[in-house]
Amino acid sequence: MSFLDKLTGKKEESKTKADLSKQTPEGKYSEACSFCGNPGSDKKWMGQYWHTKCLRSVKKGARKML
Repeated sequence: MSFLDKLTGKKEESKTKADLSKQTPEGKYSEACSFCGNPGSDKKWMGQYWHTKCLRSVKKGARKML
């Protein structure tokens, strides 16, 4: 949910833990992502499991810090 959605009053669909556990993770690993916490990570980097999209955003953020 973005900042503007909160102002306009849009509501997102709530998912329960039971719904999330029924879904099979589509990634290579069944571990949770270190960045977003969702299951089905694709890569293992620095001892942690990541989605490809999350890993790219973290690396870009780290590159900007240097």
